[in-house]
Amino acid sequence: MALADLSVECGDDSGSCLELEAERIAEKFVEYYWRQTLPFLGRETLRQNTGKPPVVVSLLRKTRSKYGDSLSAAHRDQADWRNVIGKIAANVRAMPMRYLQNVGGDRLPFLYDPPPSRAPRKIVLYPGVAFCFRRFHGLVAELVQAAWAKWVRQQNLPIIGESSDLHEFLFGAKRGALLLVKGPLRDLQDNLCFYCQKPMSNQLDIDHFVPWALYSLDLGHNFVAAHRECNLAKRDRLASEEHLEVWVERNNRFGKGLASEFDRLGVLHDVTSTIRIAHWAYSAASVSAGLTWQTKQTLVPLRGKWSSLLA
Repeated sequence: MALADLSVECGDDSGSCLELEAERIAEKFVEYYWRQTLPFLGRETLRQNTGKPPVVVSLLRKTRSKYGDSLSAAHRDQADWRNVIGKIAANVRAMPMRYLQNVGGDRLPFLYDPPPSRAPRKIVLYPGVAFCFRRFHGLVAELVQAAWAKWVRQQNLPIIGESSDLHEFLFGAKRGALLLVKGPLRDLQDNLCFYCQKPMSNQLDIDHFVPWALYSLDLGHNFVAAHRECNLAKRDRLASEEHLEVWVERNNRFGKGLASEFDRLGVLHDVTSTIRIAHWAYSAASVSAGLTWQTKQTLVPLRGKWSSLLA
């Protein structure tokens, strides 16, 4: 999952190799496991394997006990953050980076060269691998998450049974962040819906501009405030280029102010990664001649302006 996400966030569509450091992969592990260290339905932390808890889970439990639910607060304490990332990276280097391509008793290197050391500090994806991860990201994410949820359910049947919405717990959007940004985004937008520019009533939703279903992007600059009607109409579609232009202009003009507000509220943000992910999403839609959402039931094709807007 980390290789696929980092191909989106750090790679391109040229088909070239992509170098990834263990620390960058470790940061993705933190992102995936952070909410999974919470007690499930207020009971207990779910088991992730048959033996001891994974190293990342144990480390993040300690971090959560220090910073509460705020991953943003943990991230801002640079000394402690680098210490946690270093320990998780050491585990990533010793295990998954070495053994990911082992199938049974055989080593089948199809993603990157087998690391020359027991604890490699980086890997280099083969030519074309990052491109394929980018092109088929949705399929990879769906397969990984389905397998992960199935495995966790098997380890925790006495706790969760067969009917609980485990997938939402493991991978759903962080609703706390959505609630926190309602006020600042309403004020920034002068209480006007981001999409239709009409005054918002109490039926205000926070929308993922790059849809959550397309890429699980819970970073502050990806959020916009919208009428519930507009949000429901847009659903999991990309917004049209006219909306993209407004979004890019907003982040250019008010991005630093929003970043300060997100820090105050404890909401994670990274405008550079957000823009790169948006570029990937619109590029994929352009290649597939996909339609984008403009208003109500109106869908329109991309005209090519998206590329210069996100350059």
